Amino acid sequence: MTDAKVMRTNIKTNIESKNIPDFVTRGSRVIFDGWLKADPAARGEDVEVPKIKENDPLTLVDINNEGKETQPPNRHTEAGLIKELEKRGIGRPSTYASIMRTIQERGYVEKEGRTLIPTDTGDVVSSFLEEHFTDYISDDFTAEMENELDEIAEGKREYEKTLRDFYTPFTKAVGAKEDIPKLTSLGDVPKEFLCPICKGEMEFKLSKNGRFMSCKKFPECHGARKADGTEIEPPKELGEKCPDCGEKENGQLIEREGKYGRFVGCSRYPKCKYIKQDENNLNSTGVKCEECGKGEMVEKRGRFGPFFACSNYPDCKHAMKTRPTGKKCKMCGKLMMQGTKTIPERCEEKNCPMHRPDKIEGRT
Repeated sequence: MTDAKVMRTNIKTNIESKNIPDFVTRGSRVIFDGWLKADPAARGEDVEVPKIKENDPLTLVDINNEGKETQPPNRHTEAGLIKELEKRGIGRPSTYASIMRTIQERGYVEKEGRTLIPTDTGDVVSSFLEEHFTDYISDDFTAEMENELDEIAEGKREYEKTLRDFYTPFTKAVGAKEDIPKLTSLGDVPKEFLCPICKGEMEFKLSKNGRFMSCKKFPECHGARKADGTEIEPPKELGEKCPDCGEKENGQLIEREGKYGRFVGCSRYPKCKYIKQDENNLNSTGVKCEECGKGEMVEKRGRFGPFFACSNYPDCKHAMKTRPTGKKCKMCGKLMMQGTKTIPERCEEKNCPMHRPDKIEGRT
């Protein structure tokens, strides 16, 4: 059958005698029915507008107002985000999967069902880039760079000159930002939560352990609360020098709150990462330390949770993330340690192929 001809039309209506904004009607007019003559329902919900000319007078039949609140757009799914990237000319089909994987692995978004939810880390990174590197995260820059890379792949552009043209100004831009303060703020907290020390205003901040409330006067004031408003007990000085830096840098041992409870560490953290171990709670694995041959591998608890290290610390600093099995690696001779559900056992040495035995060719 013959194609139908439809004209898309916008009609702008003005009420001259009233202080009312213009109204816009969007619809279409059928110029030639064609196959629509046999199937009028195929037009769906498309609005058919009347045939009128510019400046035609219209009669106001009725007018009503209705209050509505603006609703935020729905969260993206992976498919929806890929569709948005395609719309903006960002990325290529070969890179979409890695983009989705990267934003989740780096903790910028979390997946709830099929929906991608931005994290606090994602908010901070986004705010930092928008404030300091606007030119490099714009849609136009990204799309243009994608086109240039396509031209390099097609042999139409020299890759060395393209990289120089990008990298020279980018290096200068990064260098100019080296001394700016670290961006961790996530906005103000509810007014009922005041600093437990100075009673001043607080703000949400992001740390390695997640969101918390911090006094706006930091570092002059160290008042802090947990994300739910619970007061965090301030660090307690113990009157002891840090064994690692106390003599040279005057580091002091303090008891403070960590992700896994209270622990004793150096006041100069993160410049000094000394953590005092509770000798009464050392849990021996019965595995001899292969580094010094004197101590045993024992379970310890540090700032970031449990780990396994030589009991002869600080003379021996041999440590590993998970419990040693007592076996030695057949490829490098280092200790084997517990792995995961899919890799029950692996070598402690990161450079050894047996650290990731699942990647060794021929193994299943």
